[in-house]
Amino acid sequence: MTQPERGDPTGRNAEALATAIAELGVPCSLEARGGLAVVMPVLESVAALRAPETRRAVLSLAREHGFTHVAIELPSERRGAGSRENDATLLRD
Repeated sequence: MTQPERGDPTGRNAEALATAIAELGVPCSLEARGGLAVVMPVLESVAALRAPETRRAVLSLAREHGFTHVAIELPSERRGAGSRENDATLLRD
């Protein structure tokens, strides 16, 4: 009897999905949040996501990789800037 592989038991693989999406011409980073794949494209690839067929292909790839939904986080000055000075503070216990 073999032991099941460790990792996500649902078969979701964010790294493989990001690679597959990049092969569509949309280089991106990706965060997995349960069944949601949050795609964060580089600025240069945002135009490719304007095409409905590209968005459908991204969703299809996400489903093939075990995700149920896709969100696209568009690039902004804040993302990746490393500065949190404009963020709201969080209450802590």
